[in-house]
Amino acid sequence: MLIFVQFSCTTTAEKIPATPPNFLFCIAGDWSYPHAGVYGDEIAQTPNFDKIAKAGMLFTNAFTAASSCAPSRAAILTGQEIYRLEAGGLLFGTLPQKFPIYTHLLADKGYKLGFTGKGYAPTELSIEGWAENPAGPTYNEITAEVPNAIRPTDYAANFNKFLGEKTADQPFCFWYGASEPHRRYDYGIGAKNGYDLTKIKVPKFLPDTEETRNDVADYYYEIEWFDRHLGLMMEQLKTKGMLENTVIVVTSDNGMPFPRAKSNAYNYGEQMPLAIYWGAKIKPNQISDALVSLTDIAPTFLELANLPIPKEMTGKSLVPILTNKATAISERPFIVTALERHTIARPDNLGYPMRTIHTKDFTYIHNFEPDRWPGGDPDFDSWPQGFYGDIDDGASKTVMEENPEKWPELFAAAFGKRPQEELYAVKKDFLNWHNLADDANYAEQKAALKKQLFDYLKATNDPRMEGQSPWDNYLYTGRSTWEY
Repeated sequence: MLIFVQFSCTTTAEKIPATPPNFLFCIAGDWSYPHAGVYGDEIAQTPNFDKIAKAGMLFTNAFTAASSCAPSRAAILTGQEIYRLEAGGLLFGTLPQKFPIYTHLLADKGYKLGFTGKGYAPTELSIEGWAENPAGPTYNEITAEVPNAIRPTDYAANFNKFLGEKTADQPFCFWYGASEPHRRYDYGIGAKNGYDLTKIKVPKFLPDTEETRNDVADYYYEIEWFDRHLGLMMEQLKTKGMLENTVIVVTSDNGMPFPRAKSNAYNYGEQMPLAIYWGAKIKPNQISDALVSLTDIAPTFLELANLPIPKEMTGKSLVPILTNKATAISERPFIVTALERHTIARPDNLGYPMRTIHTKDFTYIHNFEPDRWPGGDPDFDSWPQGFYGDIDDGASKTVMEENPEKWPELFAAAFGKRPQEELYAVKKDFLNWHNLADDANYAEQKAALKKQLFDYLKATNDPRMEGQSPWDNYLYTGRSTWEY
C-alpha cells in the first residue's frame, strides 16, 4: 500500500544552487503505470526504479501527452501539447525546428548533450533539417550480446563513454531511451527467466490465456532489462562522484503495447510511471498524487538550470512540488492529452483523433471521429501490424483476433467502434471499463468536464476547435526497415 507524505505548506523552498545540476532522463518504451515494485506490483522486477522513488519522489498521477511514441517524445522535448506541434504531433511525422526544445536551450548554456538507444523517434529528421537527433548526439556505438528481441545497444556502456568525454566542470544532459519493453518480444522469454505464469495478473481487458500470460511475462522481462541498465548508470554516477548533483527522471513514453492500452486514452495507455531523484535536494520517500504531465519535464529542467522557460511551453515546472513549496501546480485540477495519427491503419492516412481530460476522479474522452475504427480498420492490411494496425502485433492481439467469439465483450472493447463521448469514474474503475457518458446521474459532471476540456483546447490553440484537421495532410515518413 502506498503511504502519502503530507507536504508542508511553507513558502520557503530550498533555493536552487548556483552550480547547475546534471540531468539524466530515462525513458522506457511502452511501460504502463503501475508496473513497478514500488507501486505495489508483486511481479515487476524494478529494484532501481524503486531506489530512485525511495530516495526521491514518486508520482502516482503522471500522464503522457500522447499515447504514441514520437508525439509523446516531441511533447517532452518542447514542453507543449502535441496538437501545437504541427507534424511533430504524429508518429512518423517530423518536428519543425521552430519549436524551442529544452536540450538545445541547455546546450546553449554549456551543457554537454547525448543520448543512447532511442531519442526523438521514429521520424525522418532530415526533412526538417535536423543535423542530429533533438535529444543530442548519438551514443549507440557500443553493443553487447543480448537475448532475442532485445536491442543490442549497451545503454550503460554508452553512457559511461559519454561521461568519459565531458570535462570535469561541464554539466551534462543525457537521454537514456530504452527500446524495451516495446515489441517485438521473444515469446516465452519471461517464463524462461523465472516469471511464474501462474502468478501473472492479466489485465481484465485481455483474455486470461496461456498466450496472454506469456505475453505479459515477456513484457515484464523487458521492463526488468530497462531497469537493469538504469541501475548500472546510477552506479557509474556514484563511482564518478556525480550522483548527488544529478537530477534523474525515470518514466515511459506511453503505455504497454497491448490491445486497449497503447494508442488509447485509457489509463493503461496514458498513465505513466514517474520517479525523480536529486540527491539531498529532494527529501526521500515522498509520494505525490499531484496531476503531472510529461510536458512538465522541459520547464522543470530549465528552471533547475536557472534558465527562462519559453512562453510557448504549456507544461509547468515541477520544482515547487519537488521542493515542497505549495503553489498552484500542486493543486492542478486536470491534465489534457491528445492523439491524432498513430500508424497508417486506415485508408488516406487517417488517424483516430481524441482529446482527453484526466482529473483525480474522472476521465472524459472526446472521440472526434467515432465512425472510424479506433484500433485501425479491420480490412486494411498495414505495415507492420497487419489489420487493426494501431494495435501492436503480438500474442495477445493474435489470440483475440483469431477467437473473437470466445470473448465478445473484450473483443468489442479493444477492436470495436466507440461513442463520441466516454466518461469513467477512475477511483473505482481504473480500467476505464464502465462508460458513464449516457448515465443521467453523471450528466452534470460530463458537461463540466467537456467544458473544461474544450476551454483548455481553445486557450492552447488546438486546430480541432476550429474544425480543422491538418494532421490528415502531413507526410508519413515511415519505412519498413525502421525499428521502433
